[in-house]
Amino acid sequence: MSAPSQAYLLAAGRGTRAGGPKAWLDNQGRPLLKTQLDFLLEVFDPERVAVSIQPTWTPKCRGLNERVKWIAVDPDASPLASLQSLMKAVPMVRWSFVHHVDQPVWETALFQMLLRETAGAKASVIVPTNGGRRGHPVLLSHGLGPAILELDPAEDRLDSFLRAKAACEIEVPFPCVLENWNEGVRAG
Repeated sequence: MSAPSQAYLLAAGRGTRAGGPKAWLDNQGRPLLKTQLDFLLEVFDPERVAVSIQPTWTPKCRGLNERVKWIAVDPDASPLASLQSLMKAVPMVRWSFVHHVDQPVWETALFQMLLRETAGAKASVIVPTNGGRRGHPVLLSHGLGPAILELDPAEDRLDSFLRAKAACEIEVPFPCVLENWNEGVRAG
């Protein structure tokens, strides 16, 4: 399946609370980044997937898939700065999913549900909820691209920016939208 959208995956962080970069933590015998990539390639064409990585990872990541857009960013930069780097390298020209490498949202039906909401959408942000709580990935209209690029990553936060935008919340039956493995990947 190839979604008529694109995906931005933030994976460049140092992972200090997790004991190292979360992208390379073990998840059932393989790196978390590989798990994310394998899933995203079930949903998107490789050219529609952009991943922020640490500069030294470039050869290793290209070995995972040469067609994915691997964008080297400063691992100490904010998530917003990483997203902006991705957007500069791979412009937001269609509805775009955004999430972090430690968010296990590996449900194709979730992405399909959110994408269905883009037809005739009045909102510029589509957010999955579970039990009334907002989760991820967020789906952003390409019309937000210029405004996101104008944000100051030293002072602004994407979540604060998005709260001020017209958002459509979609209740989904996937508790994974609330998961965020900040303390490392759980064995499973």
